[in-house]
Amino acid sequence: MAGSSEKLRRIGALEIAEAISAKIGSYVDMNFVQFLAVEERRVRCWYMNSGGGGPTFEITLTFDGDGWSMDLAEHPPGVEQEIEVP
Repeated sequence: MAGSSEKLRRIGALEIAEAISAKIGSYVDMNFVQFLAVEERRVRCWYMNSGGGGPTFEITLTFDGDGWSMDLAEHPPGVEQEIEVP
């Protein structure tokens, strides 16, 4: 799914966790997927596993007339998101 041209009518936390799991080859807890911001037709999310010792992903969900697509960008372990800074 990540980086593919497949369009979905719905993308939820389970689909995001499944896509990350497919990339890293191990279990991903959907509860660690964070919603950060909506920017026009994009929804921006972040995944960092518990403790920040494992993989970190920036997730971008983009909507067009055909549905939703998902892009995963992997970052080094422990990288903090800079999208929604208090």
